[in-house]
Amino acid sequence: MHPLRPLPSFGPALGALALALLLGACHAQPQHAMPDVSAVQAKLAFSCAYEQDRLPPLNPEADLLFKYARWLWRGNIVAPKPAVYADMARYYRIAAAYGHYKANFNLQNLYSQGVIDGDIEEMLDLNDSLIKAGIPVGYYLLGHYVEGGVGYDANPDLALKYFRKAADLGNKEAQYYVGDILEMKFIGQLPIQLIGSAMKRCAAEQGHGKSAQEMGINYQGKGKFSEAVKYFEMGARAGDYLSAGMLSDGFKTKDPNDSDYLALPIDQERSDRYQSLMRQLMNYEIFNPVLPDLAAIIPPPPAPLPPWDGKFQWLRDFEANIPPPLPTEQRIRELAEAKALDPATGRPDPKRQQAQKAQAAQAKALPLGSTCQTGEPCPQSGIWHAQFPPHSISNRQPGYDVQRFFAQGSLMPPVPVHYPRLLGRWLGYPAQLEPVRWILMEYA
Repeated sequence: MHPLRPLPSFGPALGALALALLLGACHAQPQHAMPDVSAVQAKLAFSCAYEQDRLPPLNPEADLLFKYARWLWRGNIVAPKPAVYADMARYYRIAAAYGHYKANFNLQNLYSQGVIDGDIEEMLDLNDSLIKAGIPVGYYLLGHYVEGGVGYDANPDLALKYFRKAADLGNKEAQYYVGDILEMKFIGQLPIQLIGSAMKRCAAEQGHGKSAQEMGINYQGKGKFSEAVKYFEMGARAGDYLSAGMLSDGFKTKDPNDSDYLALPIDQERSDRYQSLMRQLMNYEIFNPVLPDLAAIIPPPPAPLPPWDGKFQWLRDFEANIPPPLPTEQRIRELAEAKALDPATGRPDPKRQQAQKAQAAQAKALPLGSTCQTGEPCPQSGIWHAQFPPHSISNRQPGYDVQRFFAQGSLMPPVPVHYPRLLGRWLGYPAQLEPVRWILMEYA
């Protein structure tokens, strides 16, 4: 098993080439077996795209496997057990084989953490399937692998192109990643920083909590308080506890000189509710809580506050800890076998894969009994029987049968036929090449 490194963070300072790559230039050629990014055109502008618009519908049974594996994960955080990780990997593998991109992503994450057995090739094959399916996060992950030299020669410049590709396709993580580089590494270069802000804004709109928090702080610093509140609320809904904390502080001051000022009314109860939500989001941060029901708990003023039990819906569901439904073991095995996977592990099964390929080839094969003529290309590899024309003397020679193997694409030949003559036993029999009709008898 090859050791895998955690997804690396951006490190070295950016030069002009790296900036050009992030902004979309495309002069460097991708390495062998890497996706082509030459279609990324040189540009400064960024057009906001949402990843959700590119995601295909999920297979319902694969989604059950994914949700059950994710439920296993949350119970395996405090005292991790290798057997549980193995079960998770099994369900994720089977789900990923049915195009479940979330299961694919989580399975790659298990590999990168080194908590399941496997090799780099299997992880990279998974990511290749994301890219082939047009899933934007595949380019984001590839950027990290190429940047860190995980399975590829390390190439930071090419990695930046993959990050930018993912951002352009709508991946919110890539939008934040590239946007943060453009904002923080190019202080004083406003046009470049504005591109970074546009990327973070797009990520925030898709539920990226840290992007929303930073956009809120940006607007707060510029005195655009209504915009700041809007983005802090976005951040809180996405589970960012610092955004909730900023709103809690904002309801406690009316002093424009106070760094917490958000032009909100003094409202201790709203402040307390945000403070409570902040603590809960912080306590459960590792489990990725979300707060879509924020407006039902703390509607914007001047609406009155409704009664509240001190919890939010995600936390209620978490504490209930109800395992999601799982297909029967028999059905799970059927799902695995249909994709040529080992039902016990979810890994590809070479024997089943070979059998499936053979079945697929036979299904596409020319039917037995199909015919072709001398001089035509062989349409199907196999054993072919020569059928002579009615006038051929070979039809009057009992037991004379010609069967040969021909490979697909080879020209079907004529057949030599020996005609009798006087004294042929001593002088030999003259041969004549006769065109025939060939009949497919067996596959080979």
